[in-house]
Amino acid sequence: MQRVSEKSQPTIRAAKPSEASLLSSIAFGAKRHWGYSPATLQSWTSVLTIAGVDIETNLTCVALHDDQPMGFYMVSTNMSEWELEHLWILPKFMRRGVGRALLMHAAEVVSERGGTELHIDADPNAEAFYSACGAVRVGSVAAPIAEDFERTLPRLVLALRSRPLSGQ
Repeated sequence: MQRVSEKSQPTIRAAKPSEASLLSSIAFGAKRHWGYSPATLQSWTSVLTIAGVDIETNLTCVALHDDQPMGFYMVSTNMSEWELEHLWILPKFMRRGVGRALLMHAAEVVSERGGTELHIDADPNAEAFYSACGAVRVGSVAAPIAEDFERTLPRLVLALRSRPLSGQ
């Protein structure tokens, strides 16, 4: 396994629609890391599967190290609210700053586009990560699964420093 230096930053670039299958495999691999049952993972197929059109219509970027994909994010907007739809890191690259680099990249791009907040409905296992990055819990949403009928997703907001759109 190639190790990524603790201090090196990944290269982040726009994802290509042709990478939909690759991004889907990253999402499934990351979700599987948290120990969810095969049945639960199967029930999330439509949520974790990325289509080329998703990449074309949403802000989607991939993190690379030596041209090897490590993770990605996808942000959607209705121009009044920006939502982090996906942020997934391959397990072998977790805890190396890749997730933080991707989240900060997303925050910067959203801010440059006039966004002031990034909304996140996080997997419960990721709440501590988002909180450490500055996100604040503003609520929760019910998300029961077979293993845990009481399961909820933390609803978080990451405040951004808004920058004026160019030309304004």
